[in-house]
Amino acid sequence: MPKLTHDLIERAVPPLQPGREAPLPDEYRLRAEMLVFLHGRDPALGLWVFAYGALMWQFAEAAPDIVAPARLPGLARRYTISDIQDRGTPDSPGLTLALEEVPALACAGLLMHLPGPKVEDRFWPVWQQEMSGGFYEPQWRDAVLSRTHDGGGAPIRALAFVARHEHALYAGEKPLSAVADTLAHARGKNGTAAAYLLDAAETLRRHGMRDALLESLEAEVAQRLAPPTLRASAGGPPIEAGRARAARSAAPG
Repeated sequence: MPKLTHDLIERAVPPLQPGREAPLPDEYRLRAEMLVFLHGRDPALGLWVFAYGALMWQFAEAAPDIVAPARLPGLARRYTISDIQDRGTPDSPGLTLALEEVPALACAGLLMHLPGPKVEDRFWPVWQQEMSGGFYEPQWRDAVLSRTHDGGGAPIRALAFVARHEHALYAGEKPLSAVADTLAHARGKNGTAAAYLLDAAETLRRHGMRDALLESLEAEVAQRLAPPTLRASAGGPPIEAGRARAARSAAPG
């Protein structure tokens, strides 16, 4: 079976084509919305943020003082947002990850603490990255640090960015094969959707965590990008199998 690698992705995914670009966000409005969201919080206390997508490896500007593996009960990582801005375009949309309500599961990711006293300055690049598209809703949720890091799994109130179903770019959950088809060809100004998938899966593995859905998609996308001589004859597993493995690996416990 072919393996998804950054070298394979760069050789196989077509280059970015000229075309329409997504409108730039209004940064003044975006910053004002952040300040409204933070209103009433003591900036000296800092805040916790749960990362499950690109924020897991793109957080240097926020300068967190703690970054640790964690789980977010009741939510699952899913490809349910059309991406026309970062790893897709208006003419050829990609897909990006979002958090979806799945009561039986718990999403694995990284919990990061942004310390005070100027927490707004540290939080701004996070808010800008996650909220510029408008398709996430910021919510306070109870995350649980991995037991290997705190010994007791005590809940921590953290900010999570959850899919906004009423947004025009909300695509809903699609079959695994359809998601893989999109991820295998999508490219935008910030790179390819396949590289985003690979980076997410590899970041989790480096921190001792796994995501069955991401790993199923790795195999499916590699199958589509590999040269014909390396492609396996059998198709990949259906999305129900990916969900079943995700339930076993991500269920709270």
